Amino acid sequence: MPFHSWFSISLMSSTALIGEGWWSLLERPWGEHLMADHYDDAAIAWATGDTVLITTTILAIQWVRSDQREARRVDRQIDRGGDDDPLAAYNAHLAGLHARDRRPDTPRKQA
Repeated sequence: MPFHSWFSISLMSSTALIGEGWWSLLERPWGEHLMADHYDDAAIAWATGDTVLITTTILAIQWVRSDQREARRVDRQIDRGGDDDPLAAYNAHLAGLHARDRRPDTPRKQA
């Protein structure tokens, strides 16, 4: 996005038209001022690029805030304890895996 903005601003401040020979060969009946069109097109590119950047930034901020709210909610739930404690359930799951891995593959013979 920064490159897009930089490129658009550089086009807006340029005094040379990109592809001037091609544009003049078109002999288009609308718009007599190619440099004015060039400037307007660069301004549109700059505005649309910045719009995407701003929208993406806003969405990222909202995502981080939502994640922080969820983390605070889970932390409160853990602090309260009880049967619905996700941390306790996860620890029990890990303990079960550990116990399963510690079992021998073959039964032992008793003497």
